[in-house]
Amino acid sequence: MKFAGFNKKTKGLIHISLLFLILGLISFNIVDSIKSEYSVVRDNLISQINGEQSKNYDIKKIENTLQAINERFHTSESIAIYSKKDGVDEVQYFNLDLKEAEYLFPLNAGMKENLITELFYPSEGFDVGKYYIVHRYFADWFYLFPVGLFTLSGVLFILWLLFQIKYIYTTRLSKHKLKYQ
Repeated sequence: MKFAGFNKKTKGLIHISLLFLILGLISFNIVDSIKSEYSVVRDNLISQINGEQSKNYDIKKIENTLQAINERFHTSESIAIYSKKDGVDEVQYFNLDLKEAEYLFPLNAGMKENLITELFYPSEGFDVGKYYIVHRYFADWFYLFPVGLFTLSGVLFILWLLFQIKYIYTTRLSKHKLKYQ
């Protein structure tokens, strides 16, 4: 297979583009296995939250589980446990200040109000006994690295295509000029 305009610059671009594509596929497979393991552990945490009546020793157990998840998978999950209040709708618990929470794990779990936290930090709530638990987490952050590699590969491939188009256009233009001279 012969490519037009195959000099060192374009040859390097296509090779680096393919390298990033291969690295992206490899990291995607690795991330997918980590994500499936994380999903199992996270489902266990959710069932632990849903299945308990949240006494003090249960809350400590939830805190330890959350800390283990954050350390093992390098996530930034947090749980705020609010005492149920009269007149407060379930949706309003998501907007309550974290300082009003009876329990907060980890203690430095303050949410910054910006576009990233609004778009990529989903929250889920659980009605458990006399508490309402709000769980915030950064979903699927594992896929950021493979997406970055795929993006670099795509940008380099587009640059390579532009060089190919430029080369083909200039050679055809010069052949066309030679033909009519």
